[in-house]
Amino acid sequence: MGSIEPAPLFQVANYGPAVNLPEPYPGNTTFPLALSPSNQNTPLTELTQEISHLSKAGEIQKLLKTHGAIYFKDLNLKDVDEFSRFAHAFGWAPHEDIGNPVRRTVLAKNVATANEGPNTQPVYPHNEFGLSPHFPAYVFFYCISAPTSGGETPINNSIVLYHHLKERHPEFIAKIEEKGVKYQLFYPNTSRTQTTSPGNSVLQAYGTHVLDTDDTATARSKSKRRSEDCRLRNGCDLRVWQHLPAIRTHPHSGLPSFFNNTISRFLNALAADTLLPPHINKDGKYQPPVFYGDGELIPRKYFDSAVEIIGETRSLVTWKEGDVLLLDNLAVQHAREPWVGKRVLAASLWNEA
Repeated sequence: MGSIEPAPLFQVANYGPAVNLPEPYPGNTTFPLALSPSNQNTPLTELTQEISHLSKAGEIQKLLKTHGAIYFKDLNLKDVDEFSRFAHAFGWAPHEDIGNPVRRTVLAKNVATANEGPNTQPVYPHNEFGLSPHFPAYVFFYCISAPTSGGETPINNSIVLYHHLKERHPEFIAKIEEKGVKYQLFYPNTSRTQTTSPGNSVLQAYGTHVLDTDDTATARSKSKRRSEDCRLRNGCDLRVWQHLPAIRTHPHSGLPSFFNNTISRFLNALAADTLLPPHINKDGKYQPPVFYGDGELIPRKYFDSAVEIIGETRSLVTWKEGDVLLLDNLAVQHAREPWVGKRVLAASLWNEA
């Protein structure tokens, strides 16, 4: 387990869902590391001051390099405003949310809903914004309301996943490192204020600088400048092809990370029965998995192995109201399990200052 020196206001805590990471991490590396206030009655002001001190001293970054994730247990944050204060205490730079195909509702300063999809639908393992060239370094999740049952946030280590995939399928890793991956994203061209779908519209995803007074050509030009490679279909919807690296080197550990959203795309296509051409789902819509960067379909066996490795090494983070999970996005993937009852998580995305 990790330790903090000095850290009079926080202590390493036991946390049932934590697991030990396998190679390439040293033995007995706890994932996630759990920290809790030494005194449950410590005011938030003092806790945020301590977090600020630990972050400036590099202690938080050291723990993230060692463990990949930190679960702040028994924080008892009362609302999203207190969560916002807690997240800001780390002193990092807020991440600008550009191109996100998932709609989020802003709840407080640099805080939004984590995901607004139905509670019956799982979210599969992915790195936050792993299908974008513009991604955050750190992801916070805050539990506003815990579910009656289910609703865990599974997390798995992307560095572990790379290591074990390379052991099992070196040819796959070599090919994906050479060619990268290619995704297609879909944005319905609905209004900026549309709220009936968990999906983002064109304006919500790319239209930060688009004005209601802009003509169609101007709005389209501004939106395209915010994306990497896009085209319009039927004059109304935006389909974006993203050609990106699938493997990135972690800037602090120097270790390679399986950083992408390929597994999520695979599992969604598997559930929709669209793994094979023509990739048309039951609603008649094009729902492809992910391809190598040259457009070649990636064989299913590699993703079956990835899912198996994740199942063997992941932690199922369970939630208590007021607690916070901090992820190093380049080292950790996250997912979402279905749940019963009311469950609300808020998210906050940050980059290094």
